[in-house]
Amino acid sequence: MLKINPILFNFVLSAYIIALNYFSMLTFLSNKISDIYFFTIVNIIYFTLIFLVVNILCFFRILAYICSIILIICTGFSIYFIKTYNVVIDGNMVANVFLTDKREMSDLFSLSFVFFILLSVVLPIILLRFISIKKGYYLAKIVSIILSAILIFVIVFTNSRTFIPFIRTNDDIRYYNVPFHQIYSAIKITKSKFTPKEEMVKIGLDASIQDDNESKTFILVVGETARAKNYSLGGYTKNDTNFYTKNLNINYFSNFTSCGTATAQSLPCMFSLHDRVDFKKGENYENVLNLLNRFIDVRWIDNNSGGCQNVCNDINSIIKSKDYDGWLVDETKNILKSKKDKNTLIIVHLQGSHGPSYYLRYPKEFEKFTPTCNTNKLQECSEDNLYNTYDNTLLYTDFIVASLIDVLKTDNADKKALFYLSDHGESLGENGFYLHGMPYYLAPKEQIQIPAILWTNYEYNNKDKLDFKLSQDNLFSSLLGFFNISTKDYRKNYDLFSIDLENNL
Repeated sequence: MLKINPILFNFVLSAYIIALNYFSMLTFLSNKISDIYFFTIVNIIYFTLIFLVVNILCFFRILAYICSIILIICTGFSIYFIKTYNVVIDGNMVANVFLTDKREMSDLFSLSFVFFILLSVVLPIILLRFISIKKGYYLAKIVSIILSAILIFVIVFTNSRTFIPFIRTNDDIRYYNVPFHQIYSAIKITKSKFTPKEEMVKIGLDASIQDDNESKTFILVVGETARAKNYSLGGYTKNDTNFYTKNLNINYFSNFTSCGTATAQSLPCMFSLHDRVDFKKGENYENVLNLLNRFIDVRWIDNNSGGCQNVCNDINSIIKSKDYDGWLVDETKNILKSKKDKNTLIIVHLQGSHGPSYYLRYPKEFEKFTPTCNTNKLQECSEDNLYNTYDNTLLYTDFIVASLIDVLKTDNADKKALFYLSDHGESLGENGFYLHGMPYYLAPKEQIQIPAILWTNYEYNNKDKLDFKLSQDNLFSSLLGFFNISTKDYRKNYDLFSIDLENNL
């Protein structure tokens, strides 16, 4: 058993965190700072700050063992995904972790993952078993904390003209502070889960349905991880990703954006009364489905790993998690055959193009674009192979959408519409980024610009507005407008079916 001075132990633990953070914080700093002197100063501040925090967390001997294990685990796992996919692990990404199921976890599993975790997490924890931290040294710990704080203050004060503007300009630096930002986010989310929620605020209490003697059926298809950049309907030429819908008199909205860059944010937001800029995750308001459910038959069917993110609470729903989305078409057909209401809304939530294992998102017969990237280690694939694989997922989704349109055509409603939109986009290696989940104001356009398709059994009256700047903020009023539901919360200039539709500038 190796006995070690607690100050030295804290120093080594801090050095471990800094060493792994080469893939996160230090890479971020090297991209932002060109001046060698200032880069050195910032790194000294960062290491001293880590050392200060570790000294505080590990002040007592028993806490030193517990905190070091937590820090090692959080650092190792966070850095792996940051290093592998160049993602930012913020609060939304942490929330997604809580909602990850076995299938999604298996998609992330690989030999490189096992090897990295063995070296960065398992081995250090095993080594802790053979280390005995010496008791006492409280005065030395206090002095170490004070000196670290003084050093930070002095360096910041003497370099305030450059350091303070740098921090203000790059406030996103906190996302790269592994593992402390991730631990903070996890604590915040856990706290919110156990905080008693206030009574749900009802919306549309003044709402009424205007009966025009027409029966209506609306299928809303919410995709997963589809980006507009790879849609042939939008001008993409590498592969024909819209082979199945391109001849179905489709209306394609060419400038449509998402409310978030992850399902946990964008899915609740798109159904919310509030626009993206006002929407708060976990807000205690009813959504448009709760309002609609008072007047029409609302159904939710789901094949997404993350489920409905509480959007379908109190709605008639079926949530499963199968390999492919095809079963959703059969389920939609069954709902339409057995429906009894005059007006019906069916939300179909797809697994779609969820990564990183894109090659597992479609049946073999839809592997039309080859060669493919048959691994979850995306950075090891060529751009051509990666695009082919991702495009195959879009092609399969296009087949699902076309199949749903065929099903809808057989329905006996007078007025029918299908609207498909993705929840968010995806990065496929552009500027080194993969997957999604970047903070919205930092996110590349690939993670925000999404495809949106509308089919109707009648002439769509806004064909001249398909290139308007629109977003998921338009969904709330569009659903109300289609079913002729009147309320003060309805905005005709946001309704895709209204001749008063305007640009969301």
